[in-house]
Amino acid sequence: MKGVQLYHCVHYLKSLGKSIRDIAAITEVSPGTVVKYLKTDQEQAQQMLIKVKRTSEFDRLKQLIDEQLTLFPEISSVKLLRILKETHPEIKAKERSFRKYLAKIRSDYGRSSMRFYKPIQTDRPGFQVQVDPGEDWILLDNHEKMKVYFVAFIFGFSRQRYFYLQNRPFNTGDFIRAHKEAFEFFGGIAKEYVYDQTKLVVISERYREVWLNEEFHKFALSSGFLPVVCEGYDPESKGKVERLVQYIKDDFLYGETFVDLSDVREKSQTWLTRVNNQVHSTTNQIPSILFNEEKKVLKPYVGEQVSEKRLVDKTGLISFKSNKYSVPYQYQQKAVLINTAGDMLIISDVKSNEEICRWQISSAPGIRNLNNNHYRNYKEELSKVRENCLADLVEFKDSEQLINKIITENPKIQRDQLNGLRQLYAKHKSENWSNIIELSLQMQTVRTSVIEEIINKTKTKRDIEEINKKTANPNKPVLVSKLDRPLEKYNEVIR
Repeated sequence: MKGVQLYHCVHYLKSLGKSIRDIAAITEVSPGTVVKYLKTDQEQAQQMLIKVKRTSEFDRLKQLIDEQLTLFPEISSVKLLRILKETHPEIKAKERSFRKYLAKIRSDYGRSSMRFYKPIQTDRPGFQVQVDPGEDWILLDNHEKMKVYFVAFIFGFSRQRYFYLQNRPFNTGDFIRAHKEAFEFFGGIAKEYVYDQTKLVVISERYREVWLNEEFHKFALSSGFLPVVCEGYDPESKGKVERLVQYIKDDFLYGETFVDLSDVREKSQTWLTRVNNQVHSTTNQIPSILFNEEKKVLKPYVGEQVSEKRLVDKTGLISFKSNKYSVPYQYQQKAVLINTAGDMLIISDVKSNEEICRWQISSAPGIRNLNNNHYRNYKEELSKVRENCLADLVEFKDSEQLINKIITENPKIQRDQLNGLRQLYAKHKSENWSNIIELSLQMQTVRTSVIEEIINKTKTKRDIEEINKKTANPNKPVLVSKLDRPLEKYNEVIR
């Protein structure tokens, strides 16, 4: 409030019997200003307070400014002023004046960087946990520095806190393990967990459509919570956990010395006990007391079973409840860890505890579960195999189409199929490969075995034709090849 409006407001409040101090508080001006307005009569006030609006020298350039802001709404005031002066060198105004002028009109133009926030509900007990990773350097007792990485968790309602810490960057398996540790610490699982767009959770995003990390998504589904993805560094969505990350750095990690990683983890439990039992500055409540209410509505968390060791035999199989399951060839005749989650058998590395593979547990006994990928060395990239195969058949029409179709229709055995095709070509280079490729592309499903059948039957047809030419006896029955039949019949035969 200012000008004539303030003048009349001061006199009106005075007529109500308000003191100068009260009027100053209500109008948010100094008592001296109130006294000055009270001593000024209405005619003097109008002359003193009503200002004639001056035109700006930029008003005559409004069209040019409008064109620039329409095309480039985020253009800086410095650059736009430079453009104006290039075409109108008579402009004498300084950058500060132009910046003020531009600030008044820029809101009329859209800005692509503008962000829209949606309030995240946090006042429901047991409803939401905010999650965010962090990293920092710590000082060891031997005066060396060590970098630590952590994931922070905080309940939106009670502000109960937890963080999981390690000395290497997090991968998806580590991130999942951090959640399990948090579930264990809190004694339950909330309904939703809020994240920014870390690659541990989100693979990609387009038009606000989010593709989640498949491994983490499966974990969320099996655990029974909803992952919610917001824009990174969004104080409206996950400011609580961002403040917690900074609090961990400033209040726990900084200004302390540690023996090793185990010492950091041990001291973190003491720190968490302290901060969860002191009054929170925002809620004015003790988190651990409020959390007692939240804990009643959390989904119970059943801890994982203790992993068991199993020895992989020389054929790459382990035994579990009267059934066999394959593991990657690198683990043949080595020990692995096995665990179960629902109806899934999870096989992990003994040293790193990282998941190697998983199987759906067979209900019937005596089943041998094999994955062909476990028995191949896939160090050779598919692209390299495809390139070699294409080089062999490059002179033939539609060869690339054939190769791509084999890859598409045989996703689990792509390399084997392409290597098999190369072997067929090396063995039958003299055949009419243009015709073979054409026939193969007409098949409902293209496999190397199908192409081999076509080669064999093409050779058989040619042999029969040669025999019939040599005999040339009209009274003798003519031999017929299966390739003389309609293509539909041939499809039925080779299937």
